[in-house]
Amino acid sequence: MGLMNLFNYKKKRFTLVDVASDEMAMLAFAFIIAKYWVSVTSLAWYWYAIVFVVFIIKPLMAMIKN
Repeated sequence: MGLMNLFNYKKKRFTLVDVASDEMAMLAFAFIIAKYWVSVTSLAWYWYAIVFVVFIIKPLMAMIKN
């Protein structure tokens, strides 16, 4: 079993609380990066919008497909 197959297997067993905890951990990690890498927070607003759109496409397609 490859590493990605193992991650996918484990991810299917997540509950809503597990997913929410993972999301909050990633948000906290993003805040840590923003705290210590100041140039990230000085970008124009549209760069954040572009990154958001790029990363939300796949989950949205998965939700629409199912």
